[in-house]
Amino acid sequence: MELKAHEKLKLCDKELTNDSVEEDLSQHDITKFYAVGRTFTKVSFKQSVLNLCYFRNCTFVGCNFTGAAIKECNFRGASFDNCIFDYCTFEKTQLEADFLNRCLPTGENLARDLVRSLRVNFSQIGDYEAVNAAIKIEVQLTRQHHYNAAYSKIGYYRSKYKGGKRFLNGLLHAKWKFFDLLWGNGESVPRIAAVGLITIIVFTFAHPYATTLGGYIQALPRVGANFWGVKVTENLSNMCFALITAIRFILFGLFMAVLVKRLARR
Repeated sequence: MELKAHEKLKLCDKELTNDSVEEDLSQHDITKFYAVGRTFTKVSFKQSVLNLCYFRNCTFVGCNFTGAAIKECNFRGASFDNCIFDYCTFEKTQLEADFLNRCLPTGENLARDLVRSLRVNFSQIGDYEAVNAAIKIEVQLTRQHHYNAAYSKIGYYRSKYKGGKRFLNGLLHAKWKFFDLLWGNGESVPRIAAVGLITIIVFTFAHPYATTLGGYIQALPRVGANFWGVKVTENLSNMCFALITAIRFILFGLFMAVLVKRLARR
């Protein structure tokens, strides 16, 4: 096994006194770097480590952060225009939530990885609104990736995902779609309520009161009572009552899971 030295150039305890244009700071260990209101234009931070740096109200234009590890930095008020963040990670870094809408890579795999890092980062700094936003974006990117891997005609996906891999991603996309309709993949209480309402309507058509006695309008409140575990006259069969009870327990469990997840983020 042949090895060579891979030491990063150190840049420590420095303050930027003017704007920076086309600087190469790639593969640097940048610690306690201070800049306020400065503009960085086409500066490369590729594979660099930024630790305990302060970039409040700075502007980054066309900068390259590919593979950078950003730790415990402050980017409050900073803006990013046409910057590259492929394979970049964030840890305990103060960052505007708008970053999620402006700075994600074009490939959904790279974007999903960055969003996952940002979700953990926002949780570490206590920005739970940004955590929720990151989760929603991550869920959508996961759907997009499985869909492209299974059905896209783009050459990249058809060369990388063939045969069993393509079929597996088709199943994963179908699974994603099912759980999205059921409970928004763990994020939507209204979806759970809608499924409960649809369950009541479906079982209304099987109710004896709908088919032989008073009609669907009269059967609907009876099925609603059955759904909440209250037996009434002209009830459903024991099998149907057991099924609707099982569905109620499942939906209640999903509702509690969503509730606990949201409370846990706080």
